[in-house]
Amino acid sequence: MKLALTVVVVLAGILLVQNNKNDEETNSTKDDCSGDRFCSFDELTEEYEEGQDWDIIKSTEGDGRWLVSAIHGGGIEETTSSLTKAVAGSSYPFYTFNGRLSSNNFSNLHITSTRFDEPQALEMVADAKHHIAFHGASGDEPKTMIGGLDKELKEIVWRHLDENGFAVSQAPEDIDGDHPDNFVNKTKTERGVQLEITRAQRKAFYKNGDISYASRNDSSNETEDFKKYVKAIQAAMKEFE
Repeated sequence: MKLALTVVVVLAGILLVQNNKNDEETNSTKDDCSGDRFCSFDELTEEYEEGQDWDIIKSTEGDGRWLVSAIHGGGIEETTSSLTKAVAGSSYPFYTFNGRLSSNNFSNLHITSTRFDEPQALEMVADAKHHIAFHGASGDEPKTMIGGLDKELKEIVWRHLDENGFAVSQAPEDIDGDHPDNFVNKTKTERGVQLEITRAQRKAFYKNGDISYASRNDSSNETEDFKKYVKAIQAAMKEFE
């Protein structure tokens, strides 16, 4: 009898430990922010101030079926906000969230795309049918990696970039933008196109490869590659329409 009771107690202890471990794993998965400092926009605003540490630049002008965006703009993923504004111009609505810290913008202000919930951004993307989102990726090879759930638009963008001499590939799984919760896919059609542009390609957009704040904010530093890239994306958008 004592032996049976002992076995029961031991088994109960093992189950309790296992349940606690499962709870920890569930919480860890639930709270996973892909290594970001903040899991939501509200958390970010508790530490950083608009107009000083970050800002939002947006426009609702143009064809309201579209949105062009850079949720990691400014110093977070350099050149993405410049591309967004250039592609959109006055023809398409655009949204950029820009890091303005003197350094470490990515480590402090980056919110992963599946958790980016800034209210103005969510409102704009929900009103759009078609969406092109610019992001920056690491990489010493000039290349654009294409993701997102809009297969038809992806093919058109891919072709236009390729025909203009830009290297293009399918985005790897960790940045392929295929999750339904990804900001790029929160449109009326529940799909969009995410362009992950390597650092080498982004540096090619500016004279001497200088993508510092001062360089990016002087349009005279934009190279022919920058202008050609912008025109390729615009041509793809017009064809898709």
